Amino acid sequence: MIIPRPRELAFLGGSVAFHPDLVRHAPPDASLGDEGYRLDVGPSGIRVTPGGRAGRFYGLQTLAQFGAAVPYGTIEDRPLFGWRGVMLDVARHFMPKTFLLRLIDLLAEHKLNILHLHLTDDQGWRLEIERYPRLTEVGGRRGGGPAPSGDEPRFYTREDVREIVAYAAERFVTIVPEIEMPGHAQAAIAAYPELGNHPSRRLEVWSGWGISEHVLNLEESTVAFCQNVLDEVMDLFPGPYVHVGGDECPPGEWERSPRALRRLSELGLAGPSEACRWFVGRMAEHLARHGRRTICWDEPDREPTPGTTVMVWREEDALPDRSDIILAPHTRTYLDYYSSDAPGQPPAQPGVVTLADAYGFTPDPGVRGVQCQLWTEYMPTPEQVEYMAFPRLCAFAEVAWGSPGDYPDFLRRLDPHLARLAARGVRVGPLIP
Repeated sequence: MIIPRPRELAFLGGSVAFHPDLVRHAPPDASLGDEGYRLDVGPSGIRVTPGGRAGRFYGLQTLAQFGAAVPYGTIEDRPLFGWRGVMLDVARHFMPKTFLLRLIDLLAEHKLNILHLHLTDDQGWRLEIERYPRLTEVGGRRGGGPAPSGDEPRFYTREDVREIVAYAAERFVTIVPEIEMPGHAQAAIAAYPELGNHPSRRLEVWSGWGISEHVLNLEESTVAFCQNVLDEVMDLFPGPYVHVGGDECPPGEWERSPRALRRLSELGLAGPSEACRWFVGRMAEHLARHGRRTICWDEPDREPTPGTTVMVWREEDALPDRSDIILAPHTRTYLDYYSSDAPGQPPAQPGVVTLADAYGFTPDPGVRGVQCQLWTEYMPTPEQVEYMAFPRLCAFAEVAWGSPGDYPDFLRRLDPHLARLAARGVRVGPLIP
């Protein structure tokens, strides 16, 4: 059986040989929704009825997973969530373009439709911005120095991005860019010191993990800098969403800076605790003027910024009182956590998310969507990303599609599915039920 499991299926006994050239395509049925489809399989062959172009694609993905023989019967299938995402952090450790294309294929096979790229952070700036070349000249090199001899560039050119976006679109995957601000910004400040709260100080791109104290200043020139960056981001990424981070922004530099305190007074803000929300709001207004929707990370001590979609990393029972959220609870969806408490595993983020934890995620059906995360502090290579992602990403895919059922049945279906992935060269981590 396939992964993710269809939401409605009925098998009748018997099967028919599968070959894409023998599939009959019926006219679209709008009642199925754009991503929905119906498969009718019988002695006369296979008929696919899509809701839209994406539904036709997913119907064929389902047929391909059956292999050589498709059982007689009917499958009517559609996703529960419109946003079924995977976040890949390419700032802490850069991932080559070839791996992103491979990952897009794997997402599409699992009927996941969002690849969220965490492109900037304290430890790196991985996107070419023509107006500000030092962002990648400095921020694309860990510690600010040159890459080792023979190493490939550690950022994506504009041509790279256009290729990635087009490749993903053909597979009904939307690329969502994230440009972190006003915190997690040390790489940008290392490139352009005037963005920081101490412009005369020269910082390096950060080589440590955690949360840097160095954040963007609150000057109008810095707001304009960020908006100019977002203009180029919007030109490269045509999707409706842009993520601006907005999380883990320590106020210490603002509290100690006379200029920042004067600026807060000029803006009529009560203090540094309100500065991050104001900064995100300025970006949301700018993106809205260009017809884009702003996404930001949830922060427990901050009310959501109006006009934003919030990505919630806290527990499911700690949700903001709104439906425009994407659930990404760390105890269920952070695939950089250890997959078990067994000894001898490769280094990972402290915490455990087991396969059962991932499969047991029960998101509120009223939210916009769900997403799993691959933060890469402990994943310097594509092989390590795959090792940590699989098999837990398979469990998440079934949750995101909205069809998780009996966990033992999932495990029975998972074994042959993982064998198929391994045969294609995917590095699959251990199956620890």
